[in-house]
Formats: sequence, structure tokens, C-alpha cells
Amino acid sequence: MADAPVPEAKAWMVKAWRDLETARRAGTGEPPFYDVAVYHCQQAAEKAVKAFLV
Repeated sequence: MADAPVPEAKAWMVKAWRDLETARRAGTGEPPFYDVAVYHCQQAAEKAVKAFLV
């Protein structure tokens, strides 16, 4: 039973990583979109917490 949620947790972590990558690209682009970068950082944090809770 303990192994059942692992694929779901991994899926949430993949989504979190994609949000972080989006944040990096938004923040280092020309021009940088810091508001979008901050939004995606917040989303990544929420998704990582969901992965932990799963």
C-alpha cells in the first residue's frame, strides 16, 4: 500500500520541475518577466507540497 502513491507523487514533482524551468526562462529572458517567474515559483512550491502529501 505504501508504494501506491509513488507514481502520483512523481507526476506532481515533474509538474513542479516544469514550473521551475518556466520560472527560470521567464526570469532570464529578454526582457525578463519577473512577475511570471514568481508566479511559477509559487506554483512549483504548491505542487512539491502536493507530492509530499501524496
